Amino acid sequence: MKIREKKLIVVGLACLLLVCLSNSVHALDADDLTDLVGYTIIASSYIADTFHGANYGKVVGLANGMVFEFREYKYSYSYRPTVIVFAFPYSESIILYKLIIDDEIYDVVRLR
Repeated sequence: MKIREKKLIVVGLACLLLVCLSNSVHALDADDLTDLVGYTIIASSYIADTFHGANYGKVVGLANGMVFEFREYKYSYSYRPTVIVFAFPYSESIILYKLIIDDEIYDVVRLR
């Protein structure tokens, strides 16, 4: 078998693997993002350990030192997920926060 044929087989197998894995990939769509109208991205960080989803009142710390408390329940599982932090200035003294972790949007309260 020639080198060129081997390369084509490897590329083909890589493409097949990507297609097979793409079925398990989740993403936010435009309907999900309507909850974020008016919010601004203020930080990007990650959870330094395994994330097992949100329970009402559960506290989560981010690697950048920010700490939040969840205001809802959603199950999810991932290791060291990236977190995007959103803020909305509701009034002069109240700021609302949301987190995107994996493909879920969470309502949270900032503790630190």
